[in-house]
Amino acid sequence: MLHAQVTPAAVTYVGLPISSGGAHSLGRMSRRAAYQRTIAFLQACTQPVGAIDYTFKVHDVPELGPVPGLERELKRRFGNHVGLQEDRVPDALDFLDDIDPQPTNQWGMAPVWFSVMSKFRILDPTTKRPLPGQDPKRFHGVEYEGTVPLGTSGLRVILHNRALLAIELCIPDADEDLLRRVVPWLQENLPFRFSPKQWRAWTPTKSGSFKGRKLTAPRGT
Repeated sequence: MLHAQVTPAAVTYVGLPISSGGAHSLGRMSRRAAYQRTIAFLQACTQPVGAIDYTFKVHDVPELGPVPGLERELKRRFGNHVGLQEDRVPDALDFLDDIDPQPTNQWGMAPVWFSVMSKFRILDPTTKRPLPGQDPKRFHGVEYEGTVPLGTSGLRVILHNRALLAIELCIPDADEDLLRRVVPWLQENLPFRFSPKQWRAWTPTKSGSFKGRKLTAPRGT
């Protein structure tokens, strides 16, 4: 648990950093199950900040030739495939089924990805209201992951031949009691297991910034 008597300004979880692959693999979970589990988590545990973003993207895969057939079919069905509406998600999942399995390079990277991205505030499991302090202004723009400021949380579910989920969680003023209540609840609703190595406690510095240090995994992970 916490190594200091003073409650940290925030506790964060990044799953997973770029150096560890950038996302949690959802194993053999189907794309539809991954999408449904992610939406269920968002509905149960979060308050959205802005609209959920649904997007197709065609990647230039190293050591894999062009895939003009996939790109043409994607454009035929979805136009410029930027900013799909929620009601097109079933069509997107059908399209991924139709092109499965996509060709991959030697590292298993496929060219056509469907992503669902959401920014949110974490709810208190007791009151179902947002936890206090989830405001990046409070943390002076300090980032706990690239382009992710302290005081903010979000996730991205990535669907191609496999299903993956990248997530950043920030719990402000996270004393041990709050972590005992919030972390097991989040774990119960997420479609992957927390990694014990990705927790950080953030405390103020004399310069007015914030410094992160590794944190023993909270109970419930």
